[in-house]
Amino acid sequence: MNKSITLAALTIMLSMAHLALAESGRWYAPGQVSRGEQLFQNNCASCHGVNAEATADWKKTDSDGKYPPPPLDGSAHAWHHSLALLKQTIQQGGVQMGGTMPAFEAALNEDDMEAVIAYFQSKWPDQTYRLWAGRFEVADRDSSTDELTRLLRLRLGTDDITPPTETRIKGVYQTRFGNRYGYLIEGGRYVFIGELVDLERSQNLTELSRRDIAVDEIARISPSDTVIFPASDKQLAVLNVFTDTSCPYCRKLHEEVGYLQDAGISVHYFPYPRGSTRGPGYTTMKQVWCADDKAEAMDIAKGVAQGELPSGDCASAAFVDQGFIIGNRIGITGTPALFLENGTKIDGYRPYQQLIPLVLNGL
Repeated sequence: MNKSITLAALTIMLSMAHLALAESGRWYAPGQVSRGEQLFQNNCASCHGVNAEATADWKKTDSDGKYPPPPLDGSAHAWHHSLALLKQTIQQGGVQMGGTMPAFEAALNEDDMEAVIAYFQSKWPDQTYRLWAGRFEVADRDSSTDELTRLLRLRLGTDDITPPTETRIKGVYQTRFGNRYGYLIEGGRYVFIGELVDLERSQNLTELSRRDIAVDEIARISPSDTVIFPASDKQLAVLNVFTDTSCPYCRKLHEEVGYLQDAGISVHYFPYPRGSTRGPGYTTMKQVWCADDKAEAMDIAKGVAQGELPSGDCASAAFVDQGFIIGNRIGITGTPALFLENGTKIDGYRPYQQLIPLVLNGL
């Protein structure tokens, strides 16, 4: 087995019960914020400020050596504490931590305290809330995949996350964010980022998932959005190639496309401008995709034919940008990037003598 196993452990440490969810993705519901506002004004605002902003000098002790009430709007250290500790502080007061806050155990029940916390957390910027959620919020072991997805979005700071799906290993769920894969265990408390390998079968399960994604993504692309060099006679296989017209090894591969065609392999080209809009091949690829005969234009762009390229200002040119997005989704980092029909990826140029058997035998 020549696959290296590289696992980076990312630990989501948490301590919060599974509560009702607001549409914003935060743990509390709008009703709790409304109720908490009234409770906060009646019990907390005189010290912590009407908008939880508190005093400007909250970091300095007074003449008695006590700290004044800190802000609760996310600008101080409240986000450093779990929900349990925040409730404990409201319940028992802050004297034991060097402050002057009285205990509210007799005045507020647990629902009241959660409502108060919901109110001042509603003042926290999204970035602050994500930092807090990443440290303390957790799904219980029976949580739905929707809940696990929500928590991952908070922890990783991105919406580009797929819902977790159970792997062949009981209790282990796979999710994907961007072109990376994570494996959730312990009900979403821990996630491993990297490759999941079945040592008994010598199978890289992550790679199998990547292949499925590549097959699905490529299948969604209309043939009219590709540049096709068909097999010379009977088609035996298709090779999908993400290319950049400015890439030297893409040009070298293109010089050998005729050998692939003669072997019964159709080559389907997709645009992947390596530097996105700033890449040296970006404008040329737009010209290729605007041509009436895209195959002829590809020959010209890659230097195997002479001729003029059309303007790159047309509706079809938009697919060059789309190709870059699709390529990133399926893990392309350079060109040429070759994909067999089963989704297997071949990175970089291979001489046609090596490439033909790989394509025809499905690697």
